[in-house]
Amino acid sequence: MSTLTRAPAAPEASGASEHRSARGRFTGSWGVALRMARRDVRRHKGRSALILVMVALPTLLLVFAITSAATSQVTGPEQIPSRMGSGVAALDYPVPNAVDQPFDPSVGMSSTGEVAPIPGWVEGGSSFDNAQAISTLTGTTAVPFLEESATTRVDDRRISLQTMAVDARTGLDGKVILRSGRLPQRAGEVLVTEVGVDRGLPTSGPLTLRTGGTEHEVTVVGTARVLSGGGGTYHHLVTPTPFTSGQAGGGWILVGDDPVTWSDVRDLNRHGLLVWSADVLRDPPDVSALSAEQRDMLVFDQDRTGTFVAIGGALLLVITTLLVGPAFAVSAARQRRTLALSASNGATTAQLRHTVLAQALVLGAIAAVTGAALGVLTTWALARQRRAAEWLGLVGPFEVPVVPILLVTATAVASAIIAALLPARRLGRLDIVGVMKGQSVSPRPSKVVFLVGALLAGLGGFAVISLAASQARAQTGGGEVPIVLATIALVVGAVMLAPMTLVGLARVSSRLPVSLRMATRDAGRQRTRSVPAIAAILAGVAVLTMVLIASGSDEEQRRREYVAQNLPGDTSVHAGSETLDAERVERITAGFRAVRPGLVVSPVSAVDTNDPWMTSSTPPTQPFDLRVLNVVPPGCAPEETFGSAAPTDAAEQAGPPPCMLIGTQGMGNAQMSFTNADEITRRLTAIGRESDVAAVLAGAVVIGHAPGSTRVVIDGRVTVMTATQHVDPRENAEVDPAGALDDVRTTTLPAVEVELTKETMGALLSSSLLATTATAKAHGWPTRTSFLTVHDPAGPISQDLSDRLGYGADDDVYLMTERGFVSEYGTIIAVLLGIFTLLLLVITLTSTALTLTEQENDQATLAALGSGRGTRRVMAAAQAFTLCVIGAVLGVAVGIVPGIALAYPLTAQGWNPLTGQSVIGDPVLVFPWPVLLGFAVAVPAVAAGLAAAGIRKAPDATRRTA
Repeated sequence: MSTLTRAPAAPEASGASEHRSARGRFTGSWGVALRMARRDVRRHKGRSALILVMVALPTLLLVFAITSAATSQVTGPEQIPSRMGSGVAALDYPVPNAVDQPFDPSVGMSSTGEVAPIPGWVEGGSSFDNAQAISTLTGTTAVPFLEESATTRVDDRRISLQTMAVDARTGLDGKVILRSGRLPQRAGEVLVTEVGVDRGLPTSGPLTLRTGGTEHEVTVVGTARVLSGGGGTYHHLVTPTPFTSGQAGGGWILVGDDPVTWSDVRDLNRHGLLVWSADVLRDPPDVSALSAEQRDMLVFDQDRTGTFVAIGGALLLVITTLLVGPAFAVSAARQRRTLALSASNGATTAQLRHTVLAQALVLGAIAAVTGAALGVLTTWALARQRRAAEWLGLVGPFEVPVVPILLVTATAVASAIIAALLPARRLGRLDIVGVMKGQSVSPRPSKVVFLVGALLAGLGGFAVISLAASQARAQTGGGEVPIVLATIALVVGAVMLAPMTLVGLARVSSRLPVSLRMATRDAGRQRTRSVPAIAAILAGVAVLTMVLIASGSDEEQRRREYVAQNLPGDTSVHAGSETLDAERVERITAGFRAVRPGLVVSPVSAVDTNDPWMTSSTPPTQPFDLRVLNVVPPGCAPEETFGSAAPTDAAEQAGPPPCMLIGTQGMGNAQMSFTNADEITRRLTAIGRESDVAAVLAGAVVIGHAPGSTRVVIDGRVTVMTATQHVDPRENAEVDPAGALDDVRTTTLPAVEVELTKETMGALLSSSLLATTATAKAHGWPTRTSFLTVHDPAGPISQDLSDRLGYGADDDVYLMTERGFVSEYGTIIAVLLGIFTLLLLVITLTSTALTLTEQENDQATLAALGSGRGTRRVMAAAQAFTLCVIGAVLGVAVGIVPGIALAYPLTAQGWNPLTGQSVIGDPVLVFPWPVLLGFAVAVPAVAAGLAAAGIRKAPDATRRTA
């Protein structure tokens, strides 16, 4: 018999063996922990579902916001179909100066410098009139388009419509998409868009339209989807030619084979044309080809996008960490005995921690990926629903920004791991004997943690308010990241104060009822589960408090700055861009009186400055004479009311120029209004100035004086100047305003001064000078009817009557009835309270369930001693009430700071409603104490009731025999 022996292998290097052993232990520990985590997720479905919702919901909302923002931004080549269809470029109607634009004009543009003329240009003509001139200039076929407004009636309802005049037969695939029927071939044929069908327009047959005061009979020959320049779909009709000829405006789509290069774009810019080039949008040149101004704007937009993602990720990290903290505290507490058994059998602290962290990794990864996927799918689904997409602004091609979404998903996973990190770290101080005996008490809280938390909370709160205040006063932006970091420091610091706070409350709870005293002391002893719950409640209530303070402050500022535009119950009638001539006023009046006989309709006139901007949305290109009518304050020359040198004193810069107070060049509430004698008599009587009626009817003017402003009425008289100024929009040279005035005249006439208040502003039609139409005519002041005012001698005009007047009103007419300030704050409060009540109940009941689970032995003892279900319900209610009320009170205290900070940018800058001047000062602060205190008491009470209702069966009690 022989024995075979094998030579022993040479031992490996000690360092490599130790390295491999350490790596093996690490991977083996995590492998076992992950398998246990997957098994635990399947076993405890309720707790796992709660964590999934807490992590997935914020992730879903943020990913939805990011994806929606990317989809709603129609930039670069995405806007080619909506801008030009299958064309090579799109041009806007020219402006008076040369254009400086980026590659994508939707980002912004500027206009300065001398403009080169366009050969063959028809001054004041529409895009259709100048199509040949643009074709000659560009060497392509220029297809004109023009937008118009029209109205029609459907089922006795007046409907305002937007029409697009463009010949879709010229090859505009992608911009006009035919759905049914055929394309219009001649004037009088139209397409109805999908938006028009939604408004009730017919899909075929005759249709009566009214534009510019003229009725048009058209025939609907088909339906189509029409994309606007920004990707939206707001047009109702498509017609091959405009309904009204000769109106300036519109643009052109260039059709051809040759691309419009960047050099071609710059050449067209010299003619005042803004250009969207398909070639440039698809393949933009290097940014060095842009001007310095456009390069800076491009960098600013990129920085803003990165800032948004950074702020959203930071908030997601903090909010999710706090929300899921109680759930992981529940998990760690449930596994305390299992982990103690593992530790007694030799498991290391790292292995114990891996067990808890693995659950966070598994649940966090599942929830984050699920939330991100649902966010993307929600955006995709809504983008495919046309009405929802238009309402949300999802007008562009569906786009998924991969990198930001991956960052948000990773942040959500990290937040779950961080939430489990605190329970995991406590396993290093696990009392094995105490846990096995069923005794588990948190260690003594650290004073260092308390001091650090106080320092963070104090510095964070100070920084939040200081940064917000400085930005509001300086009217600058870009400080969002420091404010978010300071807010995070404030919240984290407040959470670090919670352990010592609980201990302090437990020590002073001796005078509370028994159930509350036991609950308070239990929260102080079991801080490992009570602190995460309180932190989550704190975060939710803090956000609620912040939003309520900010929205309440903004609402209060709106209430303070609200000024009535008319007498209460009176209706103002405006006609948009169309002129209210005598024939049109008579027609509107007859229509109103047909609905309600006896209505009094009074035209209100303003100064006719002869400015083309007042009657057209297209920039003027031809010289014109501007008419000037101003009040001359004491100590001012007539020319100074038109324009003066820029003020050098800071106090002067804060207010209007001292001589430009009332009139066509006035600043703020400087309007002049004129109406008939009967209407002025009624208005002066309404504010108790009947004694001044005779003077006003005899030729005096009513001057409104705002408190603190310069008085223009001296010894019952006021001076008014008239002049003209020749304006040439093609000139770029600086012109002295005062030196450019012609035919300057002054008139002194009697005046009645009325102190402006919120009550008298409506009576004076929000004007600083009110006079009769006869007075204006006597002095030769040019006027035009700007709107109508309607009142019912029987009383205030009701909403029903206002609606009926609107249904029967003329084209392009809209009504506004003075109802005073109407607040929508109550709806906001109701929605917020509902959301946060549900959130706090989930958090509170989760922690209460853990507490009751741990107290099963104590409840069994009480049951054995004769306590009934009522006693146990009182204990459960006390646990829930204590946790919720402590977290709510701390949350209110913490939320006040960011609420004040948020109120600064919302309310620190406002305006004086009586002078119309901008005001920068202290913010408006409203603390809704009844709502906050009621919430801090009502929600804990509801949580206590639900916790008590959850106590049903008697605890298990084991009889021991001697």
